[in-house]
Amino acid sequence: MTTPLVPKGHTCLSFFSKFCSTLISIASLLLLVGVDGRAAHAATINVPAGGDLQAAIDMAQLGDTIIVAAGGSYFGPFTLPYKGEGTGTDADYITIQSSALSSLAEGARVTPANAALMARLLVRNYPGLSYGPAVIRTQARAHHYKLVGLEITSEPTASIPDLLQLGDGSEAQNSLSQVPHHLILDRCYVHAGESQPAKRGIALNSAETTISNSYIAGFKLVG
Repeated sequence: MTTPLVPKGHTCLSFFSKFCSTLISIASLLLLVGVDGRAAHAATINVPAGGDLQAAIDMAQLGDTIIVAAGGSYFGPFTLPYKGEGTGTDADYITIQSSALSSLAEGARVTPANAALMARLLVRNYPGLSYGPAVIRTQARAHHYKLVGLEITSEPTASIPDLLQLGDGSEAQNSLSQVPHHLILDRCYVHAGESQPAKRGIALNSAETTISNSYIAGFKLVG
């Protein structure tokens, strides 16, 4: 019987080709099931009342959930930073939510009576300043943040023109690539301080922004 001639190196090349094909198949499978290094390793970060919420926000990766204590207070201001491009899907959302969120019915609008079930985000009065900073603001290009079950306000004596600044209304935001997008506020209670004027609950200069089932009240300013 004549043994077929095998070109030198053919066996090694065949093995290498099969090995590469296997790697490509595995990579394709991982993409199909959504394993992208972010959503597959989504973390839950618990921040106790009075804890450093900004540090938790800075540490969070796309897809993570930050849980803040219902009835607890967290003093800002807070900035929602840009975290990279992401997948462009709902798996990218970084969620900041109350620990008692399950007691706030999904799809139902909240009222001030629900405040005890929410974590309270606020800013203090800044002596010497006519107006204080927003409680929550976005960095340029920030995207996929979801705020759920939060009370957002200021100290009674603090004058805050805008409690939330989503996007930048100044000339600094001068291209579409800088506009924050995919932002959600759901079941939040946004209200001004008891005795100080405030112009806006939410300054909207962002894209793809949803505000649902929330209670916004107390905003009025002369001039």
